[in-house]
Amino acid sequence: MKSGSFLIPAIIILLAAGSCSKGGSGGKPQFSLTSIDKTTIGTNDSLVAHFKFTNGSSVQNGYFVSILDRLNEAPASDPVVDTIINPIPDLEGANKGEFRYSLPHSSLFQSTTLGQNDTVIMKFFVLSSGGVHSDTISSPKLIILK
Repeated sequence: MKSGSFLIPAIIILLAAGSCSKGGSGGKPQFSLTSIDKTTIGTNDSLVAHFKFTNGSSVQNGYFVSILDRLNEAPASDPVVDTIINPIPDLEGANKGEFRYSLPHSSLFQSTTLGQNDTVIMKFFVLSSGGVHSDTISSPKLIILK
């Protein structure tokens, strides 16, 4: 059999699979990071991030998850919890909108064994009550002052 004869059925299968999938992203939560107020966060500051969302109905009773990815080479001197899970409030039927997420300095900074500033990248995603999650969004590099 010629190798070209395998190509035509493969293309047909791919086209059929593509046409059977839901348009857009279906029920998958969609959100984007629109801005971060400051990338250097002092001791009296907070991280404030602004997001837009669509498919709001898919995240009712779901969770907004933020993960601190610490970039320092020196480990934190205390055990640290770097995953923060927040329940999503009632969106009152809104399918799209904007929200503001804020974390105080005390929730971000962990002293290192060398006493240096903390450098992190925040990662965010939304998890629906049905277990469907959005894509993960990463912040720019953030400096958390000691």
